[in-house]
Amino acid sequence: MSNPYEGINFWIYVPNKGAAFFFLISFLGTAIIHLWQCYRYKCFKVTGLFVASGFLYVVGFALRINGAFGNYDELGLYIVSVALIYVSPPLLSLANYDILGRVFYYVPYLSPMEPGRVLSSFGMISMVIEGINGVAASLIANPKTNPTIGSTLMWTALALQIAVLISILILAGYFHRRCAQAGIAEAPGIQKNVVTLYVSVGLILIRTVYRGVEHSVDAVVSTEWPFYVFEASLMLIDMFMWNIRHPAPYLPADITMYLSRDGVTVVKGPELPKDTRPLIMKVLDPFHITALCRGRDNSGKDMYHEIEHGSKEFTQSPPIALHPMLSRDGEYHHQQGLESRPRELV
Repeated sequence: MSNPYEGINFWIYVPNKGAAFFFLISFLGTAIIHLWQCYRYKCFKVTGLFVASGFLYVVGFALRINGAFGNYDELGLYIVSVALIYVSPPLLSLANYDILGRVFYYVPYLSPMEPGRVLSSFGMISMVIEGINGVAASLIANPKTNPTIGSTLMWTALALQIAVLISILILAGYFHRRCAQAGIAEAPGIQKNVVTLYVSVGLILIRTVYRGVEHSVDAVVSTEWPFYVFEASLMLIDMFMWNIRHPAPYLPADITMYLSRDGVTVVKGPELPKDTRPLIMKVLDPFHITALCRGRDNSGKDMYHEIEHGSKEFTQSPPIALHPMLSRDGEYHHQQGLESRPRELV
């Protein structure tokens, strides 16, 4: 069957073979490392999205290499390549939200919102953005559709992404400031993860702004090097950075283990309070603003305030070294003996 688009270059430019191959190998490498780290720390639920995003980039660049070898007119493969590369950064953002939620669990009495609501609230928005991104990328890449619709959807997704990223920076910054005021901001579980989060969100934010410029300036969309500088390179740096500064060694496996006010000792706290509100209210009102306005705050903040101000006693676990928390044999080593527990971020 003949190709109805034979002779048409959907890429506009001729994709660079060497650059595409380099990023394919690089993303494959960081994805494999993340996969090993997920297995090593048993933290698939927290950082497994890095693995998924990395392999999406691998497939996207593999199809880009196919185009670089003269297959410029294969519309289906071109659309898939563009769509996979477009939808990968929102997955990296989703991983950031999960990590921030785990840091909030680590210091719940200073958390500006319920730790469990970070992923559900921002994750819901990310799912919407992910869907819009995929549809928009497909519409823009497909010459049979109206490009104006695809462009409008893409701008909507980019605006939502920027708003969410700025919100995450503000949320993390407010939390970090509260930790600094409490004198515990230098704890590795806080400092290392929050600082890495700042850089990660900043890289994704720059990439998102670039995508907006790309849709506004013809000279940018028709040139390949900005894509490698502001998309591929930044996201590759982000993934390798989380390889190097992986959050698992600095956070307890049990989400009921809290960092005490001395910034060193990990305390076994009570079971986390259950949020009995309907799902829609959990997503739309993670800060319990409605309950506060009604004078009914059932979010458990009172319990956290008691922890912060020392008016409630909890069972204290033996001191745990914050780094590393996992020995070579996969067990926790406390200063007061050995306790065998699976190292798993849940």
